[in-house]
Amino acid sequence: MKVEIDLIKPSPYQPRLFFDVSELKEEIERDGLLSDLVVRKQGKDYELIDGERRLRALKELKWKTAPVRVVKLDDSIIRRSVYKVNKVRENYTVEEEARYFKKLTDEGMTPWEISKDLGVDFHWVLAHLNIFKFPEDTQKALWTGQISISHIAALESIIGRSTKEAQSIINEIINRKLTLRETKKIIHKQKEKVEEMRIEAAKKVLTKVDPKVANLKTAKDFEKAAKVLKKIAKNKHEKTLTPEEKTAIEAKKKQKKEEMKHKYKENKKLENLRIKEEANKLAQHFKEKEKLRIEKEVKKEIEKTSIAELRKKLKSLTHKIKKLQNEKTSFLEDKAFLLGALNFNCPHCQHACVVYREGDRYLVKRSAKVSIVPEKPDAPSMPSKLTPRKTN
Repeated sequence: MKVEIDLIKPSPYQPRLFFDVSELKEEIERDGLLSDLVVRKQGKDYELIDGERRLRALKELKWKTAPVRVVKLDDSIIRRSVYKVNKVRENYTVEEEARYFKKLTDEGMTPWEISKDLGVDFHWVLAHLNIFKFPEDTQKALWTGQISISHIAALESIIGRSTKEAQSIINEIINRKLTLRETKKIIHKQKEKVEEMRIEAAKKVLTKVDPKVANLKTAKDFEKAAKVLKKIAKNKHEKTLTPEEKTAIEAKKKQKKEEMKHKYKENKKLENLRIKEEANKLAQHFKEKEKLRIEKEVKKEIEKTSIAELRKKLKSLTHKIKKLQNEKTSFLEDKAFLLGALNFNCPHCQHACVVYREGDRYLVKRSAKVSIVPEKPDAPSMPSKLTPRKTN
């Protein structure tokens, strides 16, 4: 399918900011457009999903129409596919990724939702968003590579506490050209100072509330102090809450409880499936094991059988076969005798007949084979009663 290029609009989910189409233009002029643009219908226009560089190249080459493949996809799938497809082809710059994440937050997505939707680490997303908390000269230092996004990620806890404190460390990184390892050492020292300051502040509060707990020396002392401070913080926080905030917190707790309940059920279900699979595996294992054991025992029994026993069995079988052969010979002799004795030419119907027995009666029946009988045969005397011949 071909559509007018003017009807194809760029994707709103395109993270790429910089496009180099010089080589692509040469390829299209030489070989033509080898793959269609992927679009979706948006009213009278078409929204681009895949092929931003190709579209730009075609516009520069003054093409009027372009071959397209129209698909039906929702926003979430398009956002994910556009991000991943472009990243596979060529990794984004820090600025491209940061501005894209910011655009998504401006549209209402949280950092957690972005990381889940795009399959990106949450702290990676947060590091790119944190850069916008600093002035433009600091942002530019990141875009130009004076500091790295890894530096910003390492400063996450400090940025959350104080951007001024984080800015001073960033300035030190830029001025001294500190590596990530050196930066982490500074952050660690900073963290230790903050902890000491917090402990001193906590001692002052504890001295007023509970002097016995204020003497912080052992680990248990700190645990007790933490419990007291946590209780004080909770009470103060609850006093500052509005009724709406309290309702929202309760609703959130209820939602979390439901989520935990649902998660527990899902985990239980998965555990039951796992147990069932393990049980089937064990049953199959024991079945195979028992089969091997039986085969082994049968093999042993066969090996135990002596040659003498096999000869004895063979002799017995030979004797039985000989006996059966003798019985067969005797039966055939009797059959021949009976057939000869019982077949006769009947004087009444002038055909070959046979005498046969049904229970206690003897009957005469015409034979299937026609017998040649003389025209005037002597009538044989018929016995009044037929008796079968006794054989030895």
